[in-house]
Amino acid sequence: MDYIEVTFTCASSVTAELLMVDLDALPVESVTTEGLVVKAYIEASQYQPLSLSDVPMAASVGSLTWTTAEMAHQNWNAEWESNFPPLTIGQEVLVRAPFHDLPDPKDFRHVIQMVPKMAFGTGHHPTTYLMMEAVLEGEASGLLAGARILDMGCGTGILAVLALKAGAQKAVGIEIDPFAAENAQEIADIHGLQDRLAIWAGDAHLLATGAVAEGPYDIVYANINRNILLADMECYASVSRPGAKLYLSGFYAADVPVLLECAKRCGYQSQGEAAKDGWMRLTLVYQPHDQTTHS
Repeated sequence: MDYIEVTFTCASSVTAELLMVDLDALPVESVTTEGLVVKAYIEASQYQPLSLSDVPMAASVGSLTWTTAEMAHQNWNAEWESNFPPLTIGQEVLVRAPFHDLPDPKDFRHVIQMVPKMAFGTGHHPTTYLMMEAVLEGEASGLLAGARILDMGCGTGILAVLALKAGAQKAVGIEIDPFAAENAQEIADIHGLQDRLAIWAGDAHLLATGAVAEGPYDIVYANINRNILLADMECYASVSRPGAKLYLSGFYAADVPVLLECAKRCGYQSQGEAAKDGWMRLTLVYQPHDQTTHS
């Protein structure tokens, strides 16, 4: 599968932030940012030449230019491998590739090894980092002990792998990109989790009654983007036990009100939020309307 890499150069940080919102409406599979440079990756078969009308919010606040380049799947893999540094979260988690010599894995409680390919989710993106912190919080509180968890938009499966290492009993990962799902399955196998972690290529339709990923689940992690979260929130609720936790990320502060409104309609109540580099994470608890206590 070939991709088009679109490299945007933004006039300001505000332009860059609004560009990320604009990109939600385009068939973008992955985004990386470095300062005022934003790179978006679109499957070649879905790419259409862009104009300023495709990025109206960013274009309205500052100048914006971009270039495009074709990127074959194998070249993307090489790019990931050459630019993937180890990731640490305190002394709790180390995410490393086989070619990393330092830091010493013995210094960390949880070590996740991966060969980074095209999949999103090495932990370096702020949203993945926020979700990994949520997993660690669930471990510390005992929430994960014996839990069945769902990782929607799992990418490399890093959240599911970490959750299983942190006490979850079973996990399911769902990923729309078949290449990423294949990568996630490889990582599950590396950690000897193939009997506890099922990876499926597809979308929220796999959660339907009788489908391969039907519930119920004790915890759902969904790190995708605002539009998909809004479209699929009801599906998450349908596979959640009463009292189940839902962790959402992949959006900005401006998106929080509409997500909370949707969550409330689906039977969720907010239990807090967290932020990193402008990105947000919401923590929700599922309390079906017919079980909610009214004062």
